[in-house]
Amino acid sequence: MSSPPLRTLVTLGPTHEPLDAVRHLGNRSSGRMGLAICQALERAGCMVHALAGPCQPPGIDSLPSVERFRTAEELRELVSARWPAHDMLVMAAAVADWRPLNPGSGKIRRSGGPLTLSLVPVPEILGSLQRRPDQFVAGFALEPRAELIDSARRKLERKRADCIVANPIETLDAHDVEATLVWPDGRQERPAEARLDKLAFAAWLVERLVPAARARRAG
Repeated sequence: MSSPPLRTLVTLGPTHEPLDAVRHLGNRSSGRMGLAICQALERAGCMVHALAGPCQPPGIDSLPSVERFRTAEELRELVSARWPAHDMLVMAAAVADWRPLNPGSGKIRRSGGPLTLSLVPVPEILGSLQRRPDQFVAGFALEPRAELIDSARRKLERKRADCIVANPIETLDAHDVEATLVWPDGRQERPAEARLDKLAFAAWLVERLVPAARARRAG
């Protein structure tokens, strides 16, 4: 008898932390990588529920189940609420590290002098997430190439992830991916081709994540 479909939760896109009523502190994530992972998971027979930030990659409206967030706190609330019903989490969203301490309720007006912003750290989402022994978590890291693997190893422990997809910051905004899949036992996996477009990389990644998540669910 075949096992039931893997229930997967995928986060994608940026977060926008408000500065005032019309401005925000954000990042350049397009959501394309996360969308490609959703599509590859669907082709692999998984049930997919996406949590998407303020982005509109082509094809996102074709996903069967999507909820939207804007801020890191909204993402935290959604992940916390949806995660218990899923087997695997792929945390591909680019979550802000900082947010304004006191965002304005109106519009900050231009003045003759400089504007000073007070920023506070955004609380960790993945590392503080409650999880069961049968659940599998994949995180992402975008870091300078020289620090990529060391940073990914630190994030494995800090975020309590089962693997980290480490991508060099030098490829930011590119249409292809040059990533390494880092595991807690020290393994590092890379595609045979140094760089792949995001659809091809997503397929390669899902071929590795799905068997690991199924094995975790089976105990």
